[in-house]
Amino acid sequence: MQNLTTIIQDLDGLAVSNYSRLCGFYAKNGIQYHIQNIHGGQLKSADIELTFDIQRIYPYEYEKWDEIPILAHILREFSVAIHLANDSMQQSEDKVQKGLFIGYGCSNRVLSHSSVHLQDSILRISFVLRLPYNQSAYNGSNLAMGIKAKQKALANVKKGIISGKALELFLLKNLPELAEKFVNEFDTASLEKSIVLYRNQEYIRSFLKTNGYVTFIANGSVLPRKGKTDYKDSKYAVPFVSPKSMEITIELPNAERVCGMGIKEGITLITGDAYHGKSTILEAISQGVYNHALGDGREYVITNESALQIEAEDGRSIRNTDISFFLRKLPVKGIVADSFCTDNASGSTSQAAAVSEAIEIGSSLMLFDEDRSANNFMYKDEKLRRIIQNASTTPYLDCAKMFYEKYGVSSIIVVGASGEYFKIANKVIVVENFKIREYENEIKQTIGTMGNFGLKKRLADLSHLRRLSLERRIEIKDDVTIKVGSESMDISEIIPCPTRGQLSFICSFFYYLTVFGKGGKVNLIYTVQELYAKIANEGIYFLHQKGFKDTEHIEFVRYQDMLCILYRLRCVNFYTA
Repeated sequence: MQNLTTIIQDLDGLAVSNYSRLCGFYAKNGIQYHIQNIHGGQLKSADIELTFDIQRIYPYEYEKWDEIPILAHILREFSVAIHLANDSMQQSEDKVQKGLFIGYGCSNRVLSHSSVHLQDSILRISFVLRLPYNQSAYNGSNLAMGIKAKQKALANVKKGIISGKALELFLLKNLPELAEKFVNEFDTASLEKSIVLYRNQEYIRSFLKTNGYVTFIANGSVLPRKGKTDYKDSKYAVPFVSPKSMEITIELPNAERVCGMGIKEGITLITGDAYHGKSTILEAISQGVYNHALGDGREYVITNESALQIEAEDGRSIRNTDISFFLRKLPVKGIVADSFCTDNASGSTSQAAAVSEAIEIGSSLMLFDEDRSANNFMYKDEKLRRIIQNASTTPYLDCAKMFYEKYGVSSIIVVGASGEYFKIANKVIVVENFKIREYENEIKQTIGTMGNFGLKKRLADLSHLRRLSLERRIEIKDDVTIKVGSESMDISEIIPCPTRGQLSFICSFFYYLTVFGKGGKVNLIYTVQELYAKIANEGIYFLHQKGFKDTEHIEFVRYQDMLCILYRLRCVNFYTA
């Protein structure tokens, strides 16, 4: 750090544009500090990377697949350390904005990310330093100052002046204190618990597949979330308790047992009155595709990782998608159902496309909420069936059983208004006052389907997306939106509560897919699968493209979600193979 001390002394009183001289490698007490680059306008920030041996915080052997929970846990703990360090920092002098540590805001999902990187036992933690800024470079009350001196001082105010005292306090005291306290006081036992939890979660996923279950909710799970955030609101939450008839016990690898509700493959209804918790259960099931961190409340809510939520999306783009199974014999000329196109889909056509896309992607579980579905797509009651004798549409009610029996695709449907769904249900769950019971379904009927389901193969043209990527016209617009050219897409419609890192992952993925990938028309499923296989082998670090605006860190996005995003982009065209 001696070299850094000299640099700071030389910078005192200079314009903030000279902050770039801080870049370099510094070391103290076995921790290396790499200030990588300076960016920003009047208020300057620096990207920094801490490097040290992981043995200092976790001196035990671990398997390669343990790296995901290890790095995710370290990131969350470091985020807490940053908040505590910012709260404890003292101001250096009047009218000087002290520095600030800015870490990556992770969620409670345990996912791969680029903020913490591990290679050959060397741990690298990346974050941002907001550098101090002097607000008192010019004192207008000093009347004795000459005109030229005043002009020079005013120019320095616009540029900003470096306070050596503030910078020395921030980089030579506060930064090493943050790093050394984090390393020396790290709770290794807590990390060990996170590793064991992750192994248990992966074991449950394997158990569910082997034994014919699509989801599992452990007794005692806290399912409600506060609004649309990812934080639990447990003040009035009722812990989940499985009905005895659906309760299963799973023996975990660490010799523990976990009991809860297992939902078998097939068609399952979740019903009950408003505000009793139906949608809360479905949302928890949909989020069960991710492993959750210790203390989240949904640690043992585990769902088949290919599950997709199927909703009505008025106004979405559909490009040459085969929805002929649901739409046929249309009286309108020019509408080709087996290569359906629109820039402004209705609720029913958007759900028809979503089902076809889910089958194309390879999903084995589809989730429906009656409140977010188009009724004319989901079912027709008996009276309408009698009145409409030559129907041109097939409701999902008529084919849900066929999807399961012939294609292995299960459905979980939340209903609260129509009893038509009971005709196809294998299992019915009733929610009353946030408590669950199984209902013995006596309304089962056999509903015929309109032939076998089939999809035309299609190719994707990524040339327009490639051009936008090369022109760097892909950016994060806000906390849930990405902008691709002139098109904005709300990612929260596909990934509930997306993190900033996941938005960055999407931007980087677009670039790598189109610029480093194959050109021309491609089989999108196969091409995306290839890239995800590379991610599985090498991690996500190689994917990160730092040239995009506001994409400092990336966090993993599911293969299924990425395809759903690509399907909805207007700049991606599809053609029948």
